[in-house]
Amino acid sequence: MRKQVFFIGIITLLCSFSVDAINFSRINVAWQYDVNFGVKMSHRVVKENEGVFVFLKVSADSINSWTYEFLVQDRYESEAHKSIQPVALDTLLDVGKEVLIKLSLPQVEGNLLVIKFSKPEAFYYYDISLRIGSLSFPSIYPVDERGLPILEKYINRSGHKWIGTDTLLAMQYTEDFPPADPPMADMKPLAPQVTMDTSFLFSGSPVWAENYFYTVRKDSLATVGVTMLRVQPYFPEYRQLGELIESMLYLTSEQEKKAMLRSKNPKESFDSFWMNTYSTKNRARNAIRKYYNWVENANTLFTDFKPGWKTDRGMMYIVFGKPDEVYRTGSLEEWYYDDGSAFEFTIISTFFAPKTYSLRRNIEFEEQWFTQIAAIRRGIK
Repeated sequence: MRKQVFFIGIITLLCSFSVDAINFSRINVAWQYDVNFGVKMSHRVVKENEGVFVFLKVSADSINSWTYEFLVQDRYESEAHKSIQPVALDTLLDVGKEVLIKLSLPQVEGNLLVIKFSKPEAFYYYDISLRIGSLSFPSIYPVDERGLPILEKYINRSGHKWIGTDTLLAMQYTEDFPPADPPMADMKPLAPQVTMDTSFLFSGSPVWAENYFYTVRKDSLATVGVTMLRVQPYFPEYRQLGELIESMLYLTSEQEKKAMLRSKNPKESFDSFWMNTYSTKNRARNAIRKYYNWVENANTLFTDFKPGWKTDRGMMYIVFGKPDEVYRTGSLEEWYYDDGSAFEFTIISTFFAPKTYSLRRNIEFEEQWFTQIAAIRRGIK
């Protein structure tokens, strides 16, 4: 009965009629960065001959208590009326608290799909870009061993395959990006500068090496592709000592980090840092658990061609916490905190990612940054 309630609510709202578009730039979407929120959504957009289709995964404790509406509009700031296009809908998975569906939008004219999901006491919006700048998304996509689409931007196990054509081109790059720079540092170029290690054609299930990322395209002439980071099986969690020390950089100085890595006994140095910072075993243990939970959440939320903790948004999430308000347009994302802190991220499309977020840096952030780091090291965040 759960499936019927969920999808009857969708189908009745996917007829063609006129509605008011949503000025999405005025919608607070901070819930999307709350890993404890009652509903989680993820998606992948794929180009088809006469339009696009969207894989959408919805996870919730009580899926049948939510209602859903879909709206296609030109852009984030749209305020004009728009017609919802008729779509086909297929259920790919319905197990327990999770539903995976495929929405087909033939000849879609808008650039943004907005999903409104609501209960009697509250409603929320989820946004899906239907184009990459002026380009369409690729027609290829990865699937797991069950044949279900992989919606994450990383692969943490072998056995995946690709849908779209028999032979595909993979370009391999080393993931050795440094962590994001503090917010008061000079702004770096938005597009990453990396050198390709190798490229190869593959069919079936490719063999990918860990700690590399791969851009997969139909062929060398394709203008768009899919970028996936190959990570360890336990990702987005970190377990190896080197990973744990490396991802401490926002809490330590570069000198402290290097001293731990070069120590004759890095594990002892790692433990000593936490003990010296938090005084007792119990406080140190709690601090370690809390900090690496932030790192894991950043990896879950922000991973693209590099782990989420290394991205600008991941850095700010780890240091300042989940933002209280988030507003988004096609080219900008703004974070606001109840204590008055505020940050902006420029959004652009790159060769490796449909959306790359770069923090707009300012020397005025320096005091906020060091105050926040000191608060974390005192254990009061």
